[in-house]
Amino acid sequence: MPLRSTPEIVRPSGIAGLRFLDEADSINQEVQRLQAQGIRAIVAVIHEGGRIQGDWNDPACPGAQGPIFAIARRLPAEVDVVLSGHTHQGYHCVIEEPRQKGLRIVQAVANGRAVSMIDLAIDRRTGDVDRAATRGQNLPVANGLEATDEVRRAYPPERASAVVAAQVQALVEQARPVAQQVIGRVDGPITRTVSPGGDSPLGRWVADAQLALTRPPEAGGAQIALMNPGGLRTDLRCVPAQAPCAIRMADAFAVQPFGNPLVVMTLTGAQLMQVLEQQFTGANATRPRLLQPSEGFGWAWRARARNGRHVAQAWLNGRPIEPHASYRVVVNEFLAAGGDGFTALTQGTDRVGGPMDLEALVMTLGRVSISRAPEPARLQRLPDEDPR
Repeated sequence: MPLRSTPEIVRPSGIAGLRFLDEADSINQEVQRLQAQGIRAIVAVIHEGGRIQGDWNDPACPGAQGPIFAIARRLPAEVDVVLSGHTHQGYHCVIEEPRQKGLRIVQAVANGRAVSMIDLAIDRRTGDVDRAATRGQNLPVANGLEATDEVRRAYPPERASAVVAAQVQALVEQARPVAQQVIGRVDGPITRTVSPGGDSPLGRWVADAQLALTRPPEAGGAQIALMNPGGLRTDLRCVPAQAPCAIRMADAFAVQPFGNPLVVMTLTGAQLMQVLEQQFTGANATRPRLLQPSEGFGWAWRARARNGRHVAQAWLNGRPIEPHASYRVVVNEFLAAGGDGFTALTQGTDRVGGPMDLEALVMTLGRVSISRAPEPARLQRLPDEDPR
């Protein structure tokens, strides 16, 4: 099962003609279809998740919360295991409520750092799962560089398959000339660590890069760049003692791997303020998603406020945003299509397509001898407002 909210996080062109239905309702229909074929052991795999406050192998899952647990409560008793994802957390929950007693809801973190092991005991007579006899746990994967000696002793790395290793190495060698090409240098790490206001050095730097590439009139005449934080997948690493550090194409690609073209559009000041308000409403109501601003642009915000009042003010080059004025704004194609809940961006007019987001990053690295993280922060957090 994909997320029901898939249309909010992918480009519309990639899902044209598709509908994303309620997850629990859809699973219930599939369970009925499978049972009609005589199938009794049923596992649901769904790209939705949650969080807990305890150990990742505590079956009680203290503090469990999130969409996957709400979905699981609506599933029929015939579903034996739910393999979940999306939230990059570790948990192995065993439900004790009578109707779903023994149902397991599992997630093994992310990026191959863990694996969920489940040994399903199948009753040979009925073909159904014997939940009382089923066992499972999450295990760390110690093949990575981050594993401690203690973890390696407890979970020795597995021997790699010679066939798969050869295939991987062949692809690595094929990509090496491009991946290892030095495209610039930085004087220190440029990280996603957010300021009290919610913007990060990397977010500011990428937004500046996109603005610089699309600012010329022939490139769209952008005045403002906005970058979604979820599109920044890792930091530009550099050990200060070793600075300046060479940045290779592989490093840049790791930061922005999605290949989104840039789009310059015109928004009125009122529409721009609506975009900023959507950082805290709709799809972002439970977990605000703060856009990363380019140089000269910023806003003051509060997390708790009545709708329409989260963003108290915004400014460009020291002047307040005027509701009836027009502004040229550049975002990636994902945001331009309303991704991450920013549907107000679909109102943008006079659109001009631009280069790829990665191209902006690469060109910025190559434009100066040594790149530096832009300071200071550009966003301001205000005290919360009583939402009543």
